[in-house]
Amino acid sequence: MVEEVPERYFYNRNRAVRIGQILKDVVPRRDFADRTYNKVKEAWRHVMGDDVSKYAVVKDLKNRILYVNVESAALIHHLTNFERHAIIARINEIVGSGCIEDIRFKAGTTDESGRK
Repeated sequence: MVEEVPERYFYNRNRAVRIGQILKDVVPRRDFADRTYNKVKEAWRHVMGDDVSKYAVVKDLKNRILYVNVESAALIHHLTNFERHAIIARINEIVGSGCIEDIRFKAGTTDESGRK
């Protein structure tokens, strides 16, 4: 005997629904995340200054981890070992407490293309 699938598994059983509408309902909006990202990016520029922010650019903010592309390995070493905790504290003061838990530095391009 074949069981019928419960009604709750169907989005709209009576008519066709566009895939875009389903995705809008399923995928969360990024308005809040984008605003937070932009605040963190501005705070990064303020905290690091023009000299460092030319060579270390914020690329993303996911799960309270800030991802930064850095142009040189020496700068990655310095930021990771000597400045990481101070940077996190200063950005959290500007943006809001607990906004960032960690920073991950990666060697990469420092063009201002932003988030993917």
